[in-house]
Amino acid sequence: MAVGCRRDHFDRLGLSPCIFDEFRTSQTFDGAARVLWYTARRFLNVATPDKHQQVYVDILFPMAGQGARFGHTFKPFLTIGDTTFIEAAVEPFRRVASQISRFVFVYLETQERDFQVSDRLATMFAGLPITCVRLDSPTSGPAETIARGVEKSGTTGPAFLCDCDHSLEVDGLFARATSGARWDAILPVWPLEGENLASWSVAMVDVGRVSAIAEKQVPTGGHGTPMGVIGCYGFRDIGQTVERAATLKATNFSDVLKTMIASDEVVDAVRIERARFFGDPERLAKVTRGSV
Repeated sequence: MAVGCRRDHFDRLGLSPCIFDEFRTSQTFDGAARVLWYTARRFLNVATPDKHQQVYVDILFPMAGQGARFGHTFKPFLTIGDTTFIEAAVEPFRRVASQISRFVFVYLETQERDFQVSDRLATMFAGLPITCVRLDSPTSGPAETIARGVEKSGTTGPAFLCDCDHSLEVDGLFARATSGARWDAILPVWPLEGENLASWSVAMVDVGRVSAIAEKQVPTGGHGTPMGVIGCYGFRDIGQTVERAATLKATNFSDVLKTMIASDEVVDAVRIERARFFGDPERLAKVTRGSV
């Protein structure tokens, strides 16, 4: 569609050139409107800091993995009954959609060709503000996937980084993120009774604050109760977060969180009461049987 705007208009708002390009190339009024709505929300977050203002959050799904545990298929489109993994992962966010700027899905060009990802996501999430980011080469892990996705999508400000192999209640996470109290990161946590530590990042949690974190083991040091960390991390400044990950050459965001904890930044924990996990065949079988 023809759009009467110039790149410098977007530059003055501190917005990435890719946001301009997305707006300029929108083929429908609805597509252009979604970009403008996203732009307005991001501007409100940056331009009017007030603890009582509405905070808008981006939700990023890194989906560039190879699906090794499921026979090297595209995991987001695997199903639980009639529902795909990615639909199950997004569903709880619909309750807080008024607080979400957009959903950003990051995956590979080869996956787009093989699975028609953008068309299927557009059908699944009609009515939701979504952005598809396609990477031209595989990544070393979730941290690099998110970093490249953030750069290409122009994402700034607060964001949640969520895996597509679980579905969890998110109301408490958003209540904390929009409470007006200071936070630098928010982690959803789960009791570890009966769980295999090899499947978890583990945080030491004391009165809602994370004092230590480690991969696949109870952290040394720290204080509080060991809790499993569900892969749906919130960061107040996603740009700063990916810069830290790049400096650390991090594969996992737990490396970034360790530096935040060491710097006495506010890393909060929100205990999740209801969740479903389907990240490997055994867990998927349990969910399918209805045993979890």
